[in-house]
Amino acid sequence: MAKIIIDSVDQHPAPKRIALGSDSYQAIHRALTGRLAELEAQRGARFLDGFSGRAVTS
Repeated sequence: MAKIIIDSVDQHPAPKRIALGSDSYQAIHRALTGRLAELEAQRGARFLDGFSGRAVTS
């Protein structure tokens, strides 16, 4: 595990997360999948773009 952490320093860009083991991988995967589902649920919603004030849809 220490080698994986040390080797990550030389990766460009550096990883935001390092899953050290299957439990870590599963926990990170669940969390990110949930966040993505929340984002996709908003896909059809209308938003004001922050620049022109006009409504935008996806």
